[in-house]
Amino acid sequence: MEPVRSQKVLVVEDEGIIAHDISSRLQALGHEVIASVATAAEALAKAGEADIVLMDIRLDGRVDGIEAAAGIRERFRKPVIFLTSHADRATLDRAKIAGPFGYIVKPLSPASLHTSIEMALYKHRMERQIEEREAWLRTILQSIADAVVVTDNQGRIVVLNHAAGVLTGWVQPKARGEPVSKVVRLLYDDGGNSAEDPVELATLRDSVVPLDSSAKLVGPGGREMAVEGTAAPFRIDGAAAGVVLTFRDVSARRWEERQIRQSQKLDALGRLAFGVSNDYLNLVGIIRHHADQLLRQFGDYSPARKAVEEIQQAASAAEQISRRLAAFGSRQASRAEVISLNALLRRATKLIESLTGAAIEVSIRTEPATGRVKADAGQMEQVIMSLVLHACATMPEGGRILIETGNAELPLRGHMHPYAMLAVTYTGAEPDPDRLFEPSSTGEAGLALSVAHSLVIEHAGHLSAQRTASGGCRFEMLLPRWTGTPLLPRPDRGGPPAILFLDDRDHIRLQLHNFFEANGYNLLEAADLNEALAVSEVHDGPLDLLIAEARLADALADDLRRVHPNAAVLKIVDVEAGASEIRRPFTQVQLLARVQSLLSRTGSTASSAACQDSIPEQVT
Repeated sequence: MEPVRSQKVLVVEDEGIIAHDISSRLQALGHEVIASVATAAEALAKAGEADIVLMDIRLDGRVDGIEAAAGIRERFRKPVIFLTSHADRATLDRAKIAGPFGYIVKPLSPASLHTSIEMALYKHRMERQIEEREAWLRTILQSIADAVVVTDNQGRIVVLNHAAGVLTGWVQPKARGEPVSKVVRLLYDDGGNSAEDPVELATLRDSVVPLDSSAKLVGPGGREMAVEGTAAPFRIDGAAAGVVLTFRDVSARRWEERQIRQSQKLDALGRLAFGVSNDYLNLVGIIRHHADQLLRQFGDYSPARKAVEEIQQAASAAEQISRRLAAFGSRQASRAEVISLNALLRRATKLIESLTGAAIEVSIRTEPATGRVKADAGQMEQVIMSLVLHACATMPEGGRILIETGNAELPLRGHMHPYAMLAVTYTGAEPDPDRLFEPSSTGEAGLALSVAHSLVIEHAGHLSAQRTASGGCRFEMLLPRWTGTPLLPRPDRGGPPAILFLDDRDHIRLQLHNFFEANGYNLLEAADLNEALAVSEVHDGPLDLLIAEARLADALADDLRRVHPNAAVLKIVDVEAGASEIRRPFTQVQLLARVQSLLSRTGSTASSAACQDSIPEQVT
């Protein structure tokens, strides 16, 4: 008989002669018997040293072999083979509870012992591999950004990953066993009708079914979001076993696409309007010139004078229209400055109230923490007035207008970008909000919203319109939030602490720049030693701290202190040895805490630092 590879075996048998016989047989097969014990307590104490355990079901004491095997499996994940002279059904059924890897009836034969050990070890290896693969798959499933929902062949949920939980508002334990239509509530078109069940369609067609292009998901709090995805059936042994439904929130992407399409459309219309208006201005100028000549030749009571005067008036009106078209098609010159939307709104409050009149109720709600923007104040006031006037025009019988400010973030090109927001919500009905920014006529009102949209785009912002749940409409203007800090002298230590961060990775510098600026610090950045030295020399005011990898900090420290003698140094190291060092990897919150600790010695900590409210992100 071919011997198996040598294994460390623990024998658990309370009959001494039988235990000795089993040990002898194992040694003859080439295995190492690490111990032969008689009780469950001894088995649990020695099981950690063994590769496999041979366990008698009937042991002396309060704990028998079945309970001991269950404890070994739970604590050590070791394979257990049961030994017994009892093969009755009740004993077998009870033994299954412990999940044995084999079952040998005494007396043992060398062949059965050899085969049982081989099979148990093989089964144990396969089980561990399956567990590892399941762990990998669970991790992958939970880390996927797309929502994934797995159902059985009855359309009931089996698996719901983290992304699906965020979008639907459900968690795996509560969602398990629920109908997928109850958890994943899909609607389509603007009428809010229930969408066709993609799980049923995928099962019926036995093929991948994409979600309807107008599908919307009803998320937590009743919020509707545009989604796209697919439903794919899967089979086990040829029989339908269920469906995998994947979807993602594309509301932000579609909103951005609409903004881009609107900007492109307005840009094309603007160029066309500018070109046509110049041609018309030349023709209208000729008409007006000849009309003036004719009026000078006709007497006051000439029969043709009235007709010429009408020609002159029409030409004058045409000239005004052409000039408005030219203004719409030309680039707007702006004088950008850092302004507060709240302050801008406060200055315009009286004018807004006078424009709306008594029939319209106006509410203004400003968020004190609204960020500042870099924009032309006059042009932004023009945008606000255009939005308010349009809202008033839709409510001739009266209504309500709510103007509010706040902050927002948009995912653009894979990163979240901060914006300051100003919204105008009104009760007037809009038949087609997506076409509001298209020039609808040659009058002032027809061009006002188009010009407002152009002005916002010129400031790298976004202006959108959408219906509200109550049937009204909401304008939303987003402008990039200004995060810069002016580099002014701070002899009285009244400004934010200045920190120089040296790292060659752009994304790390950007993340820490936003984080430290939000917590009241002026973070200067450099990608290499030369740039760091140049930044330190041109910086107006004292530099409080240098953060860099240890070797770079040592190379820069002497030159830096010649310009900024009081600058502290925080070194990034692999092994931390002091308060002036921080070990990688670290989170941005841990880095901020270490910075605060160092700067507190010189009284340079930012009073606005609030790291406890920030989300940690690991930096390596």
